[in-house]
Amino acid sequence: MRAWTSTLAIGLIAPTSVLSHTIATRKTSESLCAANSRQIVSNSSDIWPWQTYKSSNLTPPHLTINKTSEDLASGFLFIGQEDDSSTGVEEVSPFILTDDNELIWGGPVGDSSNFRQQYWGEKSVISFWVGTGKAAYGADAGRGWGEVQIYDDEYNLLKSVCLQLNLTLPTGTTTDCDADVHESFITEDNTILLTAYNTSQADLTSLGGEKDGWVYDSIAVELDLETNEPVFIWSPLAHLNVNLTHEPFTGSNLTDPFDWFHINSIQKWGDHYLINSRHLWRTFLVNRQGEIVWYIDGADGGDFGTLPTNGTFSWQHMARLRNVSSNPNEVLLSYFNNDLDSGTATNPSIGLTLRLTLPPNPKNPPKLETDFYDHKYPISSAAEGSFTPLDNGNTLMGYGDEPYIKEYGPSGDLRWSAQFAGYNLGQSYRVYKQEWHATPYYKPSLVVDSVTAKDDLSECAGSSSLRGYVSWNGATDVEKYEVFAGSSASKLKSLGEIEKKGFETQFTLPGGTKVVQVAAIQSGRAVRKSEIVHV
Repeated sequence: MRAWTSTLAIGLIAPTSVLSHTIATRKTSESLCAANSRQIVSNSSDIWPWQTYKSSNLTPPHLTINKTSEDLASGFLFIGQEDDSSTGVEEVSPFILTDDNELIWGGPVGDSSNFRQQYWGEKSVISFWVGTGKAAYGADAGRGWGEVQIYDDEYNLLKSVCLQLNLTLPTGTTTDCDADVHESFITEDNTILLTAYNTSQADLTSLGGEKDGWVYDSIAVELDLETNEPVFIWSPLAHLNVNLTHEPFTGSNLTDPFDWFHINSIQKWGDHYLINSRHLWRTFLVNRQGEIVWYIDGADGGDFGTLPTNGTFSWQHMARLRNVSSNPNEVLLSYFNNDLDSGTATNPSIGLTLRLTLPPNPKNPPKLETDFYDHKYPISSAAEGSFTPLDNGNTLMGYGDEPYIKEYGPSGDLRWSAQFAGYNLGQSYRVYKQEWHATPYYKPSLVVDSVTAKDDLSECAGSSSLRGYVSWNGATDVEKYEVFAGSSASKLKSLGEIEKKGFETQFTLPGGTKVVQVAAIQSGRAVRKSEIVHV
């Protein structure tokens, strides 16, 4: 676990107040020079190249990026990395990055599932799942037990959402909180949608098992964020037969229950819930009473009739409904269509969108809207994944257990792609591209050091070898830093301003400098100062 300092801590120290007055600033000084100071480390065949800094101990991956000249959507990439026996990355943490490889924010070390920006009422927040009882890479691969953490736009921890349903877990697994890794969506009703896995007994004779066999009942939950009480709980075991599953049955017991349904997404749709089952290849619309209103089946279409060519799906993730503005009787249903359940299969995973008519009518079957994938370099993802529309009409695909991200244009043309770990190594359950504005409560981090060889700033540094390195983990809107230096803390004077150059900015300092401080400037005013550093 990273040892957090005041420049990186999240929810662990008292906030530093925003400066109550504007600090006088000067125009950029001709005597100050600045450059992006990140370094790329690539000294391991097993670990993807990563970025390092002087003023921060964060080590995000250095994305390998390919792009065209076509327009990309605005926003930052939210990548929640996961830990296993072969992570393929230097640091497993949630990271916010730009689409040209600059770090914005790095969070606590450890698993972070479904990392994203969303709204809690009027507040723009970030959230992610962290595990307290996760066994996601052994017999319980693909499930977890933990909590959802919600942070505000100053990176204060607002709430740890701890679902407590008194679930029965496999023998040997203990946990304080029951939320599963898959869904953590905050609704407009001040609730959060969560998934959870309960070990239950069920009749498995129709599958060739025992009458009192053991299964996972993967539950959909809506939880009130104020009271921490469930307002909706839906159990698939109470409504469906286990023999509908496509998951091969090889036996079950208390310590290794059969995962026949495998819930992996929930969406609130009016007074209904869209619930996706990976192992049934089905998505259900369920009312508040728990009754199934309709379902769509990835093989035969279910209530909707025959699926179009290239419109079938299997082992799918992230089912999402969207309205069609031109027709109130139609909706768009999108998936990250894995279309495989094995690391040895080669079916390309697809960004699938179907146009549905409501209520379902087999005489008016679904129509294919999108079947996006990279035809030159197709990716086959056996688990996880995301497919999300972006504000400019593009869509973003995160390839789950494969370390790739791709942005497609409205017609499916590939415009941008990135890789953040070696093939079959690093992974991120979902990847989002979203707008995010934040001013951290903690101070910028400043380090002063001497260079022993020529660097990018040597020509403008004169005879001085002193360099400052400043970063502010999570700050999104810093334009410049004002540099203060002097012979003592009581004699600090402004040397001028430097432009922010990426996550960490390196800048020159005059020879003989004894103390240094910087102030971060947003919208023309200084909003937070670093500590005073003695050289």
